[in-house]
Amino acid sequence: MPDKSDDAFYPSHMLVQLSSLPVPIMWGAHSPRDEALLLEELDLWVDWLVDRYGLDQRTVPGCWHEHPELIEELSALHLAWEAAFSTSADPTDALRWHEHFDAARTRLSDWVARTGCRPAAHRAR
Repeated sequence: MPDKSDDAFYPSHMLVQLSSLPVPIMWGAHSPRDEALLLEELDLWVDWLVDRYGLDQRTVPGCWHEHPELIEELSALHLAWEAAFSTSADPTDALRWHEHFDAARTRLSDWVARTGCRPAAHRAR
């Protein structure tokens, strides 16, 4: 696969460090169109998370965005990550985030097992 980093067609993926605390997403309060936009933003971070921590399909399947329980868990984890790595974070917040991440991986794996999804096969509810 060609390297896209030098291709102007593909924008570079940049994760922005926040200067203030992020606001939680209340998924049920958004229109389908707004939810789709919010999912696009979350998808960027989830792609980074999967790559950075070497997560596999048993933790974050490719169809995670099709499962509300995975959206909620990943959204909460993202929110905590943004707060832990914001410029106003306490120096120990990053370590605390990793503790939350450890617990979240267990919950994510449990949720994924319940979905019955496999790498090549999404199972709708």
